[in-house]
Amino acid sequence: MRQLIFCCILLCSTAAFAQKEQPTEFQVQQPNVAALRQTLDDLREARKQGFSTPVDVVLPSGRYEFTDPLQLDSELVADGLTLKAKEAREAVFSGGISLKSSGKDDQGRWRYALPENWQSEVQPRVIVIDQALRSPARYPNEGYLRVEKALEDRRSGFTVNTSDVSSDGLPGSGYDLILMHDWSSSRLPVASFEGSSRVLKTVGPIGCSAPHYAIDHFEKQPRYYLEGHAEFADIAGEWYVDSDAREIVLLSGDEENAPAVVLPRLTTILAASGNGDTPVRGLVVSGITFTETAFPMPVGGLAGAQASMHEPRDASGKRTTSHRPMLPAGVTLENAKRCRFLGCRFENMGTTALWLSNRVSDCVVQRCVVTGVGGNGINMGEDNSRRVDGRAWYQSAPDQVPSRNTIDQCEISLCGQVLPGAVGIWAPLNNELKITNNNIHDCPYTGISLGWIWNPSPSPAGKNLISGNRIQYVMQTLSDGGGIYTLGFQPDSVIEKNIITDIPLNAGRAESNGMFLDQGSSGFTIRQNTIRRIDRSPLRFHQAGENLAENNSWELATPETPPVRYNNTPEKNITVRNNTVLEAQQRIYLIGNSLTWDTVPSRLDEGVEWHVDCGKNLQYIRNNPSEPCVSTSRIWPRALRSAQYGLISFQIHYGSTLEEDLAVISMWLEMQPKSVVILHTGWPRHAEIVAGIDAKNPEFTHTDAYFNALLERLRNEFPEREFRCTWAMNLVRKVQADIAAGKAPFASIDELYRDAIHMTTDAGRYLMHNRMRQTMGQTLSNAGYEDLDPELKTYLDGLLREFGTQGQADAN
Repeated sequence: MRQLIFCCILLCSTAAFAQKEQPTEFQVQQPNVAALRQTLDDLREARKQGFSTPVDVVLPSGRYEFTDPLQLDSELVADGLTLKAKEAREAVFSGGISLKSSGKDDQGRWRYALPENWQSEVQPRVIVIDQALRSPARYPNEGYLRVEKALEDRRSGFTVNTSDVSSDGLPGSGYDLILMHDWSSSRLPVASFEGSSRVLKTVGPIGCSAPHYAIDHFEKQPRYYLEGHAEFADIAGEWYVDSDAREIVLLSGDEENAPAVVLPRLTTILAASGNGDTPVRGLVVSGITFTETAFPMPVGGLAGAQASMHEPRDASGKRTTSHRPMLPAGVTLENAKRCRFLGCRFENMGTTALWLSNRVSDCVVQRCVVTGVGGNGINMGEDNSRRVDGRAWYQSAPDQVPSRNTIDQCEISLCGQVLPGAVGIWAPLNNELKITNNNIHDCPYTGISLGWIWNPSPSPAGKNLISGNRIQYVMQTLSDGGGIYTLGFQPDSVIEKNIITDIPLNAGRAESNGMFLDQGSSGFTIRQNTIRRIDRSPLRFHQAGENLAENNSWELATPETPPVRYNNTPEKNITVRNNTVLEAQQRIYLIGNSLTWDTVPSRLDEGVEWHVDCGKNLQYIRNNPSEPCVSTSRIWPRALRSAQYGLISFQIHYGSTLEEDLAVISMWLEMQPKSVVILHTGWPRHAEIVAGIDAKNPEFTHTDAYFNALLERLRNEFPEREFRCTWAMNLVRKVQADIAAGKAPFASIDELYRDAIHMTTDAGRYLMHNRMRQTMGQTLSNAGYEDLDPELKTYLDGLLREFGTQGQADAN
């Protein structure tokens, strides 16, 4: 590599090389940090010799464990630097260290030795287990406890409800309190718990210093949970730190081999910043996976504010800063122009994922995935704390406002895993920012937050665009936010063509909405958005200025729900015109494999979601939910806990017994107590249809006998529930019988199958899609099948009519 760089330096001295337009490509020789740093060190030396040509550094697939952040600057980047994975997302930049298990102890728990110097650091609040970010053992395991009563000072602690503690009480200390403040949360070490009085106290005051963060300001009995003590570890997968043994202890399940455990050490893996007045220009980061950063818990904890902003505390509980810093990011960029992050993945990070901070312009974040992070997903811009000439930067140096940046086609989910007050995209003061075509879902608080001044004062912010985004299942934990949240005066800004759905009823005091335009929000045109399944008003304004809402479509939770809520906002400020109230949609959910996919769920009416894993039966799907083969799946643990569905379909498949199917369906029905239940029979393999296997034989899964027995057991166990069945297998048997009798427009049943078991994508899927529609009570549809042969369509429609709503026609 040194010889290659030296040759480049020599060539650089020639005019021909200086005029070369294509970047020079350097291959990192080994997939490790040392080889990467050597390549960059050689490049830096070449830059000092005048070699400014754009360079592509190609990273081989592998794991790069960083012990110090990778620092890039304008001198190294020069006229352009690209760091790109040779194979997309297979070059993994980690801020953690893999821990080795010493095996199971006599209680069957896995043990992992901590690094030698771990006691010099704050006790870890996150680790990564089998590539999933995990906080320590939690009490309660799910849901929240409620404060009984705040202490007299409303800050130092509270009494715990009698029903929330066992006869042994709670541990005296050695764990964290996480308390919800409507739209933020505090995470503080517990100083003491006194059993006789049931009083829990924390190290330092609970909540930020402002009066409205008092324990009982928003609610008299706010929600909280506890985390980190060995006594809380009672289910497989939970972990805690055994300080005396210098080990992480992980409760085991039924696995034979020790789970892979990574201890995050760094908070930042990669940081790029310009030098003084020279910004970084032309940096491209492409196809790299960033993972395993530590949550930087201050020794005395932190009192959280909005969007991961917080007040850190020292060991005595005193505040250590005059301002509220943001949670740091695993990847940062500042003082930069024309930089891009393309096709990167940010996962299992205790921090915020990516932060393009101050003095950033003409930069792009595109086709990136952010999932499983402790703070915000993506930050674009900075707050008001930086000073230039003694004043807030946006007042004394408004030209430094982040400008003409873009966040496009990214997927952001599961942010705020450590600080629930975090948001999907945080964009404080920006000019000409474009947030477009992103998919944001499953976040505890707001999806997109735009603006950071709580009044209508002029600022450099304006001409921003939020367009074409899909925002679902946000506001899952906190309140007083929305799919989109704004602040301040942002003239000529547009919010358009977004789809916002599934915002639950606020758990705290203030309501949650499709969009919430908060204090000072002015200058917005809100148009052509679709808002559905919001338990409160689609739009809410609070102390807002002049805005326009036109040509939007929204669904109302009840006939009494106002489409627009005005909180301390004169109604004359908001022009509302030509908006449409949509008919309410029923939620539908399907669990199954490719035989469910052959019913084409995406073309069903209403609000439809699915969990589809190819070739798998229900037991496998229950036990292995995390990576279904259909990437658009909403996995069942997330779906069934975050929404109640009107219709839910379960598909039975080979490899299970009736008792197993009964057990797993019963478990899911307990999670969905109001759903109408559909059993999707699927259909036998092509060879079994040809062989004419007896439909009355209960030993075969796809038979009337099997499903009748299963339905009988389910109806006995859940007598108040409505059960339906597709009987799709009997449709196929009927086609086979019609072929034998010369009544079907097929020469052979082969013409309905595209392989051993799946339906053809035309006639086969038309039949099964409409059979599912029929079972759900929807009208038949030929959408997507307009080119189907008319004679064939007539036959299939007749078959469907013959089966009707029950579908138990004689297939023999």
